[in-house]
Amino acid sequence: MTKKASIESTAEAYLELLAARGVEYFFGNAGTDFAPIIEAYARRGAHGQLLPRPITVPHEVPAVAMAHGYAMVTGRPQAVMVHVIVGTANASAASSTRPAATSRCSSPRGAPRSPRAGFRGSRERQIHWAQESFDQGAIVREFVKWDYELRNFAQLETVVDRALAITQAEPQGPVYLTLPREVLASVTTASSTGTPRARPVRATSSQPTTRSRRPPASWRRRGTPSSSPRPSAATRARSRRW
Repeated sequence: MTKKASIESTAEAYLELLAARGVEYFFGNAGTDFAPIIEAYARRGAHGQLLPRPITVPHEVPAVAMAHGYAMVTGRPQAVMVHVIVGTANASAASSTRPAATSRCSSPRGAPRSPRAGFRGSRERQIHWAQESFDQGAIVREFVKWDYELRNFAQLETVVDRALAITQAEPQGPVYLTLPREVLASVTTASSTGTPRARPVRATSSQPTTRSRRPPASWRRRGTPSSSPRPSAATRARSRRW
């Protein structure tokens, strides 16, 4: 079953996807990269679309904690959005103190701007260069299950579904999406979003199983490379004489 939605930007499609996948709350501490999200909320509100419900939180640590607590009680992942490197650094303090096995919090957060000019949403103020980093996701990579930077509108649905699937797979834990402002602000006319939520991916052990460590059958018939070579007939004959 597929749901058709009329949208104007990637940011609006992002909110529509979160709502379609059951995300009820969108916690955030806004910065200059939130403009496309705020515009998308204004348009959705005018059409009576209230989910995911935005909650303004003045600091990233309680924002992550609120999403974490709500997800633990309900079993449904929620969204947190923070502002570039400074918000990500604050959020990492909350993410690093919550065990991955018990945290069920999908955490899409703000991202760097494009170094090029001329795009809708590109850098326009001095602070946009000061808050740039080579690898923003590296700030929290040690404390999340998965991180990714959205490149364009075409991959939005796949990326969101992947994030939600990974955050709910055992052991459950937070994920991190970087969302460049020029990508969120890019204009589009329509989107189709599948209503079923993606299935969680199965957690697999990094350790090989006992069966996988067994040598091939041909080795077992001939003896493994580490086993001692079979004594020759002459050696066996000498052993019998002694």
